[in-house]
Amino acid sequence: MKPLKSTEDILIVDDNPENLRLLEEILKGEGFTVRVATNGESALQAVNAEVPDLILLDIQMPRMDGYEVCRRMKKNPFTKRYPCYFS
Repeated sequence: MKPLKSTEDILIVDDNPENLRLLEEILKGEGFTVRVATNGESALQAVNAEVPDLILLDIQMPRMDGYEVCRRMKKNPFTKRYPCYFS
């Protein structure tokens, strides 16, 4: 896992494609680097690959909701210091 980098990298986690598309469009338009994940498992994989500056988590998702993603991040020594925000 790589450490937090200095650029503005945002990971959006949402199972609704319309929400992802809208948030991605807005944030990219503001100059942010945006990554997307459509479920909790892929969000954790993305965070383990490279920790973003900000993670926007959908609360209600099938299989693993946003709260569970946050709980698992807090159990990981590498990601436990990063705050979770819910959209």
